[in-house]
Amino acid sequence: MLRNKVMTVLAVSALGLGFEGLIQAPQPAAAKQSVYQKIPKRYRGTWKLKHSTGRVKKGSQLKIKARVFKSDFGTYKDKQLGVHIGKKVGKKYVSVFQIANGKQVGEYNVLRRTHYKNQVALKWTFNTSTAYYVKAK
Repeated sequence: MLRNKVMTVLAVSALGLGFEGLIQAPQPAAAKQSVYQKIPKRYRGTWKLKHSTGRVKKGSQLKIKARVFKSDFGTYKDKQLGVHIGKKVGKKYVSVFQIANGKQVGEYNVLRRTHYKNQVALKWTFNTSTAYYVKAK
């Protein structure tokens, strides 16, 4: 009787160790992104305001380069510009924010490519307001 219990315990232990060796611990999906990234090429260029739910002046422009984000609210560039590229439910977006000493100090400006009245557009969300910009010609 004791021998059967010992054999069972040894068999379960061996099976457990072998099974554990086959299954590895989960690995993180991706390493933490650097905040000093470039803004993707799809978002770069000069964009002109078409519609806004906030207090943005009509005809204002948004200028985006690889490491420069210039709007009527201010300019972030080089070491002041933080960029996070993300994906939620199959939709890609870019968050732009102000940084100091490698840490975020400003609010997120979320940019997402979309369409506005059959034109390629950029949806800019800041706090509770949304603005739609189209490519300036």
